[in-house]
Amino acid sequence: MTEPAQKKEQNNILRVIFLNLLIIAFITISYVYISEPFGSISTIYIMDQEFSIQFGITLMIFTFFSILAGPIQGLISGFLGELLYQLAFYGSFYLEWCFITGALGFLYGIYKYHPLKYHDGVKVYYTFIALIIASFIVFGLIIVFQFFIYPNQNTIEVIVINYGFKFLLQALISVIFIIPVFLLIYDRILAKEEKDLYYMILTHHPLSTRDHTFYLQFGRTKIYFCTRCSGVILGGLSAMFTTYLTAKIFQVEFSAEIALLMCIILPIPGLIDWGTQRLLLRKSTTGSRLFTGFIIGLALHFMSFTYKYYFFTLLILTIYFSIFFLLVFLGHKKETRLWKEENKKFLQK
Repeated sequence: MTEPAQKKEQNNILRVIFLNLLIIAFITISYVYISEPFGSISTIYIMDQEFSIQFGITLMIFTFFSILAGPIQGLISGFLGELLYQLAFYGSFYLEWCFITGALGFLYGIYKYHPLKYHDGVKVYYTFIALIIASFIVFGLIIVFQFFIYPNQNTIEVIVINYGFKFLLQALISVIFIIPVFLLIYDRILAKEEKDLYYMILTHHPLSTRDHTFYLQFGRTKIYFCTRCSGVILGGLSAMFTTYLTAKIFQVEFSAEIALLMCIILPIPGLIDWGTQRLLLRKSTTGSRLFTGFIIGLALHFMSFTYKYYFFTLLILTIYFSIFFLLVFLGHKKETRLWKEENKKFLQK
């Protein structure tokens, strides 16, 4: 295998790993944030053990994401999302519901979405059948877990009605009829034709430096983003979610002193990676751009905790922006000089 082919394969592997981690993180974070106002999948069974009919917003959205992502992503994000929600909001631990939610994500994700899948209308019917089968399996899991973990708490009749049928009715009104329609609309809008959406406002790079971007694919629509900026956004969102959970679980606020230290240290690798590239000393990689962007995003979020050290924060920003603009100036000067030398050589020929 040639060196360019090896590099391309490595980039593809990196992209697959990154995108799967991104998908799992996105679904997990979405699960927790959506569950805060609407309740998680387990809430109506833990907080209200009587029979009732309720529309499940979290169940609907999580099912939709699991079918788009696939069974493994649905399994991991369902387990983690329910686990983190319980730690943050219940004050107690119900491991069986973490397994049930993970199993639900896995089973619903088995009939995974593929672009143009619903070009054939019969696939909507197949999705409907697949959701019914998966719902009945989860129905059985809920009964088994309740019966064996809490054997003396309820009779089998109460468990079947207040837990099993309660879930089936919720799945019927929240998932089984609605999700196939959502998938059909998604497929018709984003997979009808193959599109590449490459906008400078999102990429910051012309097509000649397309290797500095990566894309997210929705159906057959590819939307391109700047790699480093995407890392910054992901880092900021990850830090926001982590500090949010820490405050909920441990009832503590992030230390201003540690936040200030992070604001000093974390931007340095990104400045080195971008600066050496700007000075034409080396070419950064997709991995280095994502990583350094990510930790810069962490620093930007931690900055919100440094209000006690407002003056020092401004000083740090001033120093880093001064270095940034200096590197821009030196890089432009070097590019101009190299261009003149190449132009001179060309004229001499």
